[in-house]
Amino acid sequence: MKVSCLREMINNMFLYHGSAKKFSKLKRQQAFAPAGRPSEERRNAIYLTKDFAFALISGASPLDQITEVNHRERTVHFENPEKFNPEQTVYIYIVDSTKIPVDKQEWIDDNRQVVVDLDEIEPDRVEDHKASEIYQYYKVV
Repeated sequence: MKVSCLREMINNMFLYHGSAKKFSKLKRQQAFAPAGRPSEERRNAIYLTKDFAFALISGASPLDQITEVNHRERTVHFENPEKFNPEQTVYIYIVDSTKIPVDKQEWIDDNRQVVVDLDEIEPDRVEDHKASEIYQYYKVV
C-alpha cells in the first residue's frame, strides 16, 4: 500500500472509490447489487468507502460479475475468477469527506460505504494501482 493511502486511512477523513476506468469527476450512476442485497446498495448515486482495500476490490472486480466480500474473514470470491486480471489498473479516487454536505450522505453496509446524493464529485486526487494489490488485504477464495 502506498504510504499516502495508509496515512489517509488512519486520519479517516478521506473516502475512496475504486474503478477500472479513469474519470476527471465521479458521477452519479446506477449501482448493481445481486438479489437479496438491501435496496440501499442499488441506488442511483455515488458510492464511496472509508476502506481503501474495499475500494480496490470494487475497482478490480470483473464487470457484470458478482463479487462476494467477507470483511470479517478477509476473503473475496469472484463469480468467474478466470475473469479477474491481476495486472489490471485500478484507479482509486480520493475524496476529502469534509467537502461533501452531511445532508447528502447516508452511511450503509455497517458504515462501510457512504451513498452520496450528488450528481458529481471532483476527487482531490486519483492514484493508480494494480488489481493484484488486493492480495495484501484479502484472500481470494
